[in-house]
Amino acid sequence: MKTAEPANDKTSLPWRRIGVGAAVGGCAGFLLRDLLPFELASAWVPLALAGALVWPTRLQRAMAALTLCVAGVWVVVGFTPLAARLAPLLVRREAPSAADAAFVLTHRLQTDGEPSAASQARLLHGVELLVQGLAPRLILTDEPPETSYARLARSQLSRLSLTAGEVVSLRGPVRSTHDEAVRVGALCRERGWRRLLVVTSPLHSRRACAAVAREGLEVVCSPAVETEYDVETLDRPVDRLAAFRQIVREALALWLYRGRGWLTVRPAG
Repeated sequence: MKTAEPANDKTSLPWRRIGVGAAVGGCAGFLLRDLLPFELASAWVPLALAGALVWPTRLQRAMAALTLCVAGVWVVVGFTPLAARLAPLLVRREAPSAADAAFVLTHRLQTDGEPSAASQARLLHGVELLVQGLAPRLILTDEPPETSYARLARSQLSRLSLTAGEVVSLRGPVRSTHDEAVRVGALCRERGWRRLLVVTSPLHSRRACAAVAREGLEVVCSPAVETEYDVETLDRPVDRLAAFRQIVREALALWLYRGRGWLTVRPAG
């Protein structure tokens, strides 16, 4: 004799499916947060909602397949040498030599004006080039009345009693690497400077130096130390994932810059 299924089990079944869908979608969101080059701290929320909505429907398999694919990519990035093989393709590094100035590309500063780890590393390397006598001046972005990279540099040089060179302000507004390259090109043409030591983070160096070279300047690319991970080895999963996010960002940016003609070198003069 067939036993009737309890009514409460029938009622709870759709909710179980919704819960499973939310968990599957949320898992995809957490993994994507480690892979994509955008601020997605809460990416799991919309994906969890999407999973909850589609899991009781025929789209259940699509959501499951998406999550499995994302998990597969996450494992490959975190636990294989993939990122370590891709990273050198974005690094441009040349032996430092004498130049008219060291141009330090800006990086995010904290709201109180203090430097982030990357901005401090870039600034320190620029100062090293000055102290070594390879350039008589630093060129840095200045965006008053907001936080100013140039003002920060002057303050640090003063506290360290360093008088190796001057700090030249590259006035904004500057919202991208392209903006900085165009403005430094205009400044150098105005001052008669032709050769720059370009300082930025390693994985940003190929795009940044090509963008500056487009302005008709002779460029020596001298990346600063990477402070977030060991870019030379990438021997830890967390480092590989962090580098991969920047690799994706730079690959997309290079594609965009090439498409807009922002990396085409034009003759100097």
